[in-house]
Amino acid sequence: MITCIPLVQQSASSRKVVTYTRPDRLSDLPNVLLIKILSSLKAREVAQTCILSKRWRNLWAYVPCLNFDIAEFSSLNSTESHRRFIKFVSSFLLSIVENASLDVFHLICDGDHPFYNGIPDAARAWIEKAVKCKPKKLQLEVFYYEGLTIPDSLYICDSLEELYIRMDSGREKYLFEPEEVYLPKLKRLHLSDFQAFSYGMEKLRYGCPILESLSLVYFLLETQNVFFGSLKRLSMTRCYFDYLDFSIFAPDLEYLSIDGGSIGCISSNKMPKVTEASIIFYRVEETEYDVLSSLVNVEVLEITIPYLSELVKYALKNSLIFPKLKRLTLGRFCMNCAFSTLSSLLKRTSKLEILTLYHDCSNEVDGDCCFSAPDLEYLCIDGGSIGYISCNKMPKVTEASITFNTADVTEGDVLSSLVNVEVLEITIPSYSVCNGDSELLNGVKLVAIPILLFKA
Repeated sequence: MITCIPLVQQSASSRKVVTYTRPDRLSDLPNVLLIKILSSLKAREVAQTCILSKRWRNLWAYVPCLNFDIAEFSSLNSTESHRRFIKFVSSFLLSIVENASLDVFHLICDGDHPFYNGIPDAARAWIEKAVKCKPKKLQLEVFYYEGLTIPDSLYICDSLEELYIRMDSGREKYLFEPEEVYLPKLKRLHLSDFQAFSYGMEKLRYGCPILESLSLVYFLLETQNVFFGSLKRLSMTRCYFDYLDFSIFAPDLEYLSIDGGSIGCISSNKMPKVTEASIIFYRVEETEYDVLSSLVNVEVLEITIPYLSELVKYALKNSLIFPKLKRLTLGRFCMNCAFSTLSSLLKRTSKLEILTLYHDCSNEVDGDCCFSAPDLEYLCIDGGSIGYISCNKMPKVTEASITFNTADVTEGDVLSSLVNVEVLEITIPSYSVCNGDSELLNGVKLVAIPILLFKA
């Protein structure tokens, strides 16, 4: 496409009209690239491109990634936005080229107007239309729509590789009871705000033979166990179980994440291939920690727990050790205790290489922190109770980053332990610089450091 702009040049004898041509480089791109660009836009923005020129008029009908979001109509009142949204999505899907294939179908419906009930029936028809287009990824997020049912055709879509469903009614869980499950290509599955019985989980198990990643959020499981032979990643957020001895059988599991819920109901079956795990505890009960006994070969572990001392007691009582642990992260609630408790835990991790501590600085630390890490090479401290850290020499530390919260002179003691540091980054409170307060770095020699990043 070429745009012509007439320019008028005047001379003493006559006027001469010169035409300057400016190419439309975007429209000159091949259809494949233009469609790829349109795939990154939301559906309403895609449809609006048809008015740009004749070149763009029909391209929107070939876009393989469709993202319908009712928020695009939020400038209207609730009733009008729902009406316009239903009309737009229905017209758009009706105009899709026959036998077109989809890569992604994403639908977000937020029912902030409970008296308008047109979307549940329409959304079911939209999903059925999308399934006919054989999408590879389907994401459905529905909020506060009572009466919406997921068509059974979704659970037998043999093209799906990734499926994300969130059914937040604000009241009861959505019952997972498909008539049949046949998803032979599905590798990633996310289900939020569901309730499932054993028959539903059994259908899911046999209908997803190559499932690798499963994420359950606000999920109520009324079954005694789940079994997935191919599963490699499992994430459970605020999941609750109807049985006190819930078991997970996933022999090939490599990653496990549990955030709250009925952790104490999970039986401690061995998970020998799990090398990375993240566990967030909210209660102080001994049965909560049984799941840690299954992580016999974990290498990367993140734990958040109200009282670290309770975990140490459990570890001593049950001979809990982490023989292959290399990276340990303790969340913000863990450090509201004596640092001697931390030392007791570290003795059970003989191969630990990286330790990350998040301390809630609103709570006082009980006792001094005395690290003994003769092979430590890198040290990073971001705020917290720096003044409680004893300044033992760390001769192998060559790189460090320290962020001070206050200008207290005791905060700077930790710098004295960095006798051979080569790269140092320091961040101090801006008010200490403005007031000329130099006590924080008093007596610390920094002239020998080749690179010093100093922030105020």
